[in-house]
Amino acid sequence: MNFDTLKNNSIFWLKKGKENWLITSTGLILVTAILILVFSEKIGQAASFGDFIAGFAGSLALLWLVAGYRMQAKELAIQREELKLQRIALQNQASELKNMSQFSAIEQVKSMIDMSLQRLSSSDGEITSPEHFFTSMMPGPEWKVLIESTDPEEIFSSFRKYSEKTEPANTFISNYVSAAKFYLKSTDNKSVDFSLSDEEFVVINHAWLKDIPYLSTYLFCVYQYSEQKINYMPAHKIFLLAFLIASIKSIGNPSIVKEGAVDELKEYLKEQGKELPAIART
Repeated sequence: MNFDTLKNNSIFWLKKGKENWLITSTGLILVTAILILVFSEKIGQAASFGDFIAGFAGSLALLWLVAGYRMQAKELAIQREELKLQRIALQNQASELKNMSQFSAIEQVKSMIDMSLQRLSSSDGEITSPEHFFTSMMPGPEWKVLIESTDPEEIFSSFRKYSEKTEPANTFISNYVSAAKFYLKSTDNKSVDFSLSDEEFVVINHAWLKDIPYLSTYLFCVYQYSEQKINYMPAHKIFLLAFLIASIKSIGNPSIVKEGAVDELKEYLKEQGKELPAIART
């Protein structure tokens, strides 16, 4: 074998060693050991030969120990990368499921709102769309009758007019809030108090509602009505109390009204510093 051939073979093994350093290192140690055994004149005794073998074996052991450590570290790095990819895949799946859930919730909200609008438009009263909600809360002549009259028939007639204005709006608000709660629960919103009354829910959570499709379209009308109703709540309690007492006096039987309802309304008005309707003072 000439020098050029030996040189080319050496370069080949060195390049190979970059890819597989362990085989190259082991080979070099073996070649070195064989050369020492062949050309050393000092190795003549068994004890010296045994020391040489022990040192040679120790070098191989250290080499393979380092190799095992590096291989283990490489495997752990691969496992960490695989776990990272699995975590990313799970996050993507969770995001897709959330988007699907949100889309389904929006579709359900649309269905609920469309049904409520249809019922509202088919009502026989003055309130047939959310745009009419504001006027339904404006004081009218029936308010004066409910507060000042002691005639049950007048109170019945005025309370009916009052209800024709407010009940369609109340029903729509109730359905609106049901749709909003459904959406927020479906999207796992834990920042909302679902125990609030319908009007309080709208007023307090309008910041959430303005970003929900279909609900945001009617939020202004719903919010305006809900805020007015909360502000006028004592007046609504007065009207209801007048109607209940008129019913009792007209029929002459207190049992037609839920037990404790009249006393509860009176206590509420007392706490608010409001006078009772005239029929409740006779």
